[in-house]
Amino acid sequence: MPFGIASAPAIFQRVMDQLLAGIPHCAAYLDDIIVTGANEEEHLETLRRVLRRVADYGFKCKREKCAFMQNDVTYLGHIIDRTGKRPNPERVAAIKNLPRPRNVTEVEAFLGKVNYYGRFIAELSDKCEPLNRLRRKGAKFKWSQDCQRAFERLKNELAGATVLVHYDPKLPLVLATDASSYGVGAVLMHRYADGSEKPIAHASKTLTAAEKNYGQIDKEGLAIIYGVKKFHQYLAGRQFELVTDHKPLVAIFNPAKGIPQTMENRLQRWALCLSGYRYTIRYKPTTQHSNADALSRLPSGPDATFEDVGAEQIRKIQAVALQEAPVKQADILAETRKWKLMQTVHKFVTSQWPRRMNKVNNPELNAYFKQ
Repeated sequence: MPFGIASAPAIFQRVMDQLLAGIPHCAAYLDDIIVTGANEEEHLETLRRVLRRVADYGFKCKREKCAFMQNDVTYLGHIIDRTGKRPNPERVAAIKNLPRPRNVTEVEAFLGKVNYYGRFIAELSDKCEPLNRLRRKGAKFKWSQDCQRAFERLKNELAGATVLVHYDPKLPLVLATDASSYGVGAVLMHRYADGSEKPIAHASKTLTAAEKNYGQIDKEGLAIIYGVKKFHQYLAGRQFELVTDHKPLVAIFNPAKGIPQTMENRLQRWALCLSGYRYTIRYKPTTQHSNADALSRLPSGPDATFEDVGAEQIRKIQAVALQEAPVKQADILAETRKWKLMQTVHKFVTSQWPRRMNKVNNPELNAYFKQ
């Protein structure tokens, strides 16, 4: 592949994704590979598999650029260790030393740097609101005291950013959401055995012109839908607790009750959307709801990845809610491990499929090979 073509990074990233496919506890951004493990044995086994796969693809690693058995690593602007991840202090120091923006282009550049670490800052969209006003079409650039306060506050927030814990499928999940007059926010957290809750990620967005006209109950409902859709990959198929400081929504979105037929269409659509998730809902007073409350009051800006379910076709309808699945996930996993065909498929998926199936004397594998 020649140097300089626009599609080169995407093509190379696809190759790296294919190279590491099926190997757990590792990731790659272009030629930067990170390998993890819960303990030394798991880490070394993953490392062996990665190096073997690299060799199979005809690639080589330069020893001088490799670091092994590290307690923490600097990766894509983050410091990652066993406790979680946090912004790289060197990057944060560079942002903290930035002079105040002198035009819209510099405002957007600053917000871009801050948004890269947006998951660490609660109520980011609200905190960015004074600066986002400068970016509106037709707005005259005037740096006010509100802008200066927001600018300094964002830099200070970034300097004291909370450490985000690693997602653990074995720990309970809590999603806290809240809405203000100009933004919505959500915090995804793990609950630990001692009852403490620690954040996995923060998310927030400013309200559109139409959403600002919603009543407060609709804004709070939008915050819930935004949080659920934003963290869908963590929540889908898992039991989680939904926390809101708007008491009427506890009854409206209660999964143990039917969808109220007398409420407005928008809330009905949202309730129908939530019926595809497994959750309980709990009311928490605003005075105890600081994480999500701060996010909604300091939104980071519009979120182009979010689309209100009112504007899309609802694809999932949960007709019958089962209190307990007839077959447990652990049982499926145990029986699958006893299935010889699946053992062979798993071996090929996690290592590498043969180039030609005629060398493998098992016609049942053909269907999986074609996938």
